[in-house]
Amino acid sequence: MSEGVAALSETAYERLRRATETHREELVVRLAGEVGLRPAEISRVRPEDVATHDRADVTHHFLRVRDEDDTVARDAYLPPDVEHDLRQYARTVGVDDDERVVDVSPRRVQMLVADLGERAADRTGDDALRDVSTRTLRQFFARQLLGEGVDPRAVAAVGGWERLASLDPFVDDPGRDDVVAAFADTDLAPVRQPDAAPGPRFDAAFDRLCAVGDALASASTRDGVEQRTCDALVDGDAYAFAWIARYSGGTFRAETHAGAADATVDVAADGGAVGDALASGEVRVCESVRDDPAFADWREPAEAAGFSAAAAVPVTDDETTYGVLGVGVDGSVADRERDLLADLGRRVGRTVTVVQQRQLLLADAVLELAFETTGDDSFFAAAAAEHGCTFELDGVVPGEEGTLLYFVRLSGASAETVLSWAADQPAVADGRLVRDYGDESLLELAVSGADVAKTLADRGASVRELVATPAEQRVVVDVTTDTDVRSLVSAVTDAFPDVELVSKRERDRPDETSAAFRASLHESLTDKQASVLRAAYHAGYFEWPRGSTAEELADAIGITSPTLHNHLRRAQQKLLTAFFADDDVGPGGVEWPED
Repeated sequence: MSEGVAALSETAYERLRRATETHREELVVRLAGEVGLRPAEISRVRPEDVATHDRADVTHHFLRVRDEDDTVARDAYLPPDVEHDLRQYARTVGVDDDERVVDVSPRRVQMLVADLGERAADRTGDDALRDVSTRTLRQFFARQLLGEGVDPRAVAAVGGWERLASLDPFVDDPGRDDVVAAFADTDLAPVRQPDAAPGPRFDAAFDRLCAVGDALASASTRDGVEQRTCDALVDGDAYAFAWIARYSGGTFRAETHAGAADATVDVAADGGAVGDALASGEVRVCESVRDDPAFADWREPAEAAGFSAAAAVPVTDDETTYGVLGVGVDGSVADRERDLLADLGRRVGRTVTVVQQRQLLLADAVLELAFETTGDDSFFAAAAAEHGCTFELDGVVPGEEGTLLYFVRLSGASAETVLSWAADQPAVADGRLVRDYGDESLLELAVSGADVAKTLADRGASVRELVATPAEQRVVVDVTTDTDVRSLVSAVTDAFPDVELVSKRERDRPDETSAAFRASLHESLTDKQASVLRAAYHAGYFEWPRGSTAEELADAIGITSPTLHNHLRRAQQKLLTAFFADDDVGPGGVEWPED
């Protein structure tokens, strides 16, 4: 979980509920924190959406969750007391079955929760509650269910997470007792004989997985991530062999391995266990490399390293598949170990993403990729074509609920017309006019749906330019020099068939000091502080006269004004500290140059 978002405890959640002053406030909190609804979903709830299901003579309640076009997207599980509160509130305020129970905008739902967090913090002295948002409450919902042992597939289904991996941030790393309990009924667990000590298999496997986590913490390059992972796995008795193959444009182009000096696995991406793992996104295992044809390519390293069973594990950060991790085991791979290996593959993938982003900040050279589309599937392309106007990017900031907050200059159409049209588009969560310059306007648009720039940003690219005209949309991004460009292009063209990569070039960064300064500042800022500072800059908050008020900026980001000022002050302090800390000045202070 990011540093800027606090994980709610049960005590903190109860403090939040006690701070509610109206039945509507409490219902909103419970729908997010106990039913797992998003702000837009809360604003669409109607009494007629409650349904029942009988099982073993017990009646359970569900809530039909609707999407933008009013179709049912999923069924959320409705705890009995929340169902009672919803019905009671609807009767009390006179809401008909086909009317909305919480008849406010999604943005107002977000602000209601943020205001409640401020109130709860003031009353209890728990400043962590100031950062509470609807996203925090959904995280609490997922953590509570997963912590009580609810099947992750059920949690993903009722909460609207499309992939099980999306629940990873809500699961705390297990301690030894947790892992022992998880392994207790598997063949990996030691069998205690009378007057005999437990076998070593479990402790060895657990120690290696812990060692990989420690190794990843200090890795600074992708090569380092892969080599440290393999070395840590084989440094013990649990795994006899480990290797990582990088996936690039449909083929494997490199390998890192440990456990047998001359042993490698010669595999193809379109067949066997590795192909199955890539295609399904799931771990592929076998009990006998010798007998399983899907693992035929593993037989030579199995003889060299001395293992019989094996597993092929996708290495992914949920957006980008980096390759496959293979392990050889002298024994068997039980279901529980398969789950832990799947988690390891995601951890390695996320670490690769982090080190590449860090390298992008510090790199002397980057790859500059330019994409163009003439289709209207991408939001900015569709908007420009619809209104005969032009959009040019000023800046982009991460927003709430997976949105990106774009600051774009609009010319050729009125801001009012474009914003009115954008409000009806499913890709846009919110929008407003920041400043009218006469011949052009600065708009702020929170984009949550389909757009080429958002798709690239979601996969780790840094968006440098975005220009959309009635004829085409052009997006220019920076990526690290070792980025798998073919896979990135494939991901974009899968979503937008009309997109083309029109140029790729390596670009030097002349100002190394500036890049290093930005990287060091980025390390010190929390995610929320960085987002607030960047949004304030692009929204003209620091200009005179100001382009945005604190209230407008807070509303755009989805926090209250006091919280905005808190994050902004802390971010400014870190910025100034980074700028002035190493100044070599005498007693007289800084000598400013003459004008």
